[in-house]
Amino acid sequence: MEQPLKHRLIGAVILISLAVIFVPMLIGHKPTNTDIITIEIPEAPKVPESIIPTLAEQEDEVLATVSISKESGVKITELSKPTIPEPPQTKTVEGISAWVVQVGSFSDSKNANALASKLKAAGFTAFVEQSSIKSGDIFRVRVGPELSKEKAEVINTKLQKEQSLPKAIVVQYP
Repeated sequence: MEQPLKHRLIGAVILISLAVIFVPMLIGHKPTNTDIITIEIPEAPKVPESIIPTLAEQEDEVLATVSISKESGVKITELSKPTIPEPPQTKTVEGISAWVVQVGSFSDSKNANALASKLKAAGFTAFVEQSSIKSGDIFRVRVGPELSKEKAEVINTKLQKEQSLPKAIVVQYP
């Protein structure tokens, strides 16, 4: 085929494809369905009341006055001693006590966690409790808790036989 003929055919294809794309847009009709759609928005949820009790408002107390002068320098005059309010009273739940079997006490958390993992794998409910003493932190590995001391004693016997933990003791928790 000759080159000018190819150019004419390509131009014709381009014009036809543009006509196919744009003519429907120009000639197209507007949609006849003009129904108004209404959406009902529900009421905003109610904000729950705060569970945290608010503290009583306190007035600012002027504890001291400070004056600065070139002659006497800085002078602090104490007006009154600060008052510290009493802490709020907390109610403790009485009558509920539990028992746990303490199987070890470690100064390194890795050792305590390793023993707890071993006991969990054996089917016991083991946990590590951290405490602070003068010489540093200690990590106690405990199994339980149980509501009755007798059940804790049974677990203690089972631990001593199955896990070879002869120094396990039953203690009250918490």
